[in-house]
Amino acid sequence: MTHATRSVGSIDVTAIVDADLELDPITDAFPDIPPDALRGDDEDSASIRTAGGDWRLRVRAWLIRHPAGLVLVDTGIGGPTSPTAAWVPSAGVLVEALGDLGIDVGDIPTVVLTHVHDDHIGGVLNAGGEPTFADARHVLQRADLEWQRALGRENDEDRAIWDLLVPLEAAGVLDAIDGDHRIADGIDLQHLPGHTPGHQIVWISDGNARLAISADTWNHPLQLGHPEWPSGPDNDHAGAADARRAMRSAIAAEPRTIVAPTHFAEPFVTIDEQGGAWRPA
Repeated sequence: MTHATRSVGSIDVTAIVDADLELDPITDAFPDIPPDALRGDDEDSASIRTAGGDWRLRVRAWLIRHPAGLVLVDTGIGGPTSPTAAWVPSAGVLVEALGDLGIDVGDIPTVVLTHVHDDHIGGVLNAGGEPTFADARHVLQRADLEWQRALGRENDEDRAIWDLLVPLEAAGVLDAIDGDHRIADGIDLQHLPGHTPGHQIVWISDGNARLAISADTWNHPLQLGHPEWPSGPDNDHAGAADARRAMRSAIAAEPRTIVAPTHFAEPFVTIDEQGGAWRPA
């Protein structure tokens, strides 16, 4: 499989497709977006919808190569022991894809977890229930850690997701942070809550070049023009809308910014000069 890469000065960002899934009807995935908009013939709507009207969900992780080493952002859906096995037809391929790129799991010193949904942290454990990236620090916002800890006491589904984090805590490889945080020169985390309480994005910059790994700030391309339209999994609808507006404003301040969304058809996009549409980057 070919993995798209964009360079940000001396930093390379590679989009790794962990899974490409056809799931439930798009109207079920985004129940608060007008159905006519979801079924529209425009390119944005069609790009994440199958011919039969189902949600086509791409799940990506991101490999950052920078002068001081490597950073992995998110771990995809994981394997058959992940909670995602309850809703995906096949396992993720992140580890194999890293191997194709010449990267072993032991080569990764830092894993950024953008938030605690299982399509982003499903791959933190291997089939034996041990950390996949055993030598890596796993960086997660404390707000998400404690939120998921509490949810894990409420139902089996959330308990299964919490159980992904327990071995990381036990192994001492989970770093809970509070707010914005610098990973390395040119690689910064921004706490951007709404989708989850601890949702965070990654800003990558070198000179005049800038790229943002936006995680689940936008799950549907139509949310650029309609930030008030929530994604199904948004924990805080108003907060998620505010996050979309804030990120769009930050991008407008530097219009050449490349955006790397986890679930869009295109791994790298920009906002057109009129500010109303995504364009492949």
